[in-house]
Amino acid sequence: MKTLLLKNSKVEIGILEECGHLCPVRFFFDEDIIEPLNIAPWTNEELDPATPPMLKFLRGDFFCAPFGASDILEDETRAHGASANDKWNDLQISDSSIKLKLSKNISGAELRKEISINENESVIYQKHTFTGGEGRIPVGHHLMLKIPNKAFISFSDFEFAGTPPQPIESDSNLGRSVLKYPQNFTDFTLMQRFDNKLVDASVYPFDTSHEDLYMIISKKDMPFGWSAVSCPDQGWLWYSIKNPDVLPNTVVWLSNGGRYYPPFSSRHKNVIGIEETASFFHLGHKASIENNFLNEQGHKTFIELSHNKVIEIPYLFGVVKIPGNFGRVKSITEFKDGIQITDIHHHKVLAKVNLNFIKDTK
Repeated sequence: MKTLLLKNSKVEIGILEECGHLCPVRFFFDEDIIEPLNIAPWTNEELDPATPPMLKFLRGDFFCAPFGASDILEDETRAHGASANDKWNDLQISDSSIKLKLSKNISGAELRKEISINENESVIYQKHTFTGGEGRIPVGHHLMLKIPNKAFISFSDFEFAGTPPQPIESDSNLGRSVLKYPQNFTDFTLMQRFDNKLVDASVYPFDTSHEDLYMIISKKDMPFGWSAVSCPDQGWLWYSIKNPDVLPNTVVWLSNGGRYYPPFSSRHKNVIGIEETASFFHLGHKASIENNFLNEQGHKTFIELSHNKVIEIPYLFGVVKIPGNFGRVKSITEFKDGIQITDIHHHKVLAKVNLNFIKDTK
């Protein structure tokens, strides 16, 4: 298994050629090394040979096309598609970027990946580009954070927030979900459990042995959308920034030991998936491109490929150091040559970020 590496004084990042997953992902702050992304506990084990690479090597972040179940394409049945399971071929490697092309076309489209870093920035930039093809397809990033102790989760302004029609684990012999399905909510501190009691889901973890999922849709006409997870006990804050016109939705996967079947076997714990998408929850290709209650209301649940069309999907994430009294993020705003992150207690931290990367999109 070959890993391509990029490194400077602030960041180290690896990309698995076999399936395009990011690992390692390290941020350097003086003597501190922060590695916020998750690696599944079974990645060095012998698994059932039928296990797809996406699940076998589950780690970091990877791009999904389609996002979720692949139940439309005749030549692809693996969850999260060829982009999360097949080989990526080298095109160009420099000190600051790696350019790759997926070895298999998706719906006739060529898919390219570019990972880049800049000096003096604790940021990882990604761009996926579809050229040609035909048809509708849900897409998204599948980033997973490992939470050592306690984290505060927050997002930019949104138009919709809710759980999918069914729990992600509905068979008590196979797993456990604790949120109410379906539900809509406007306040993450007042989310309903299955027993109608309220839970503060802005704090994670809020329960044990459970798998849950919800999705939010960013407000339109914002300069950028953001997600943030702060871990004051560990002294770091992770954030991501996207173009909400391109990836309007955020699927949030709370994976805390609630899947009993292999390879999860109740040991995939304290993981938050912050998955920026154009999709109908996690429910896959068919559910996303057919009529559903979100796209019927004008919300985007897929992209549309075309023979004469180029679609760019930019996305970035980074890490900053925070003091132990930092709380849940209230806002992320443009500031000088980057961003200012403000928490609910009015504490502020700055990060150098090239926001034009998100704005300059075809």
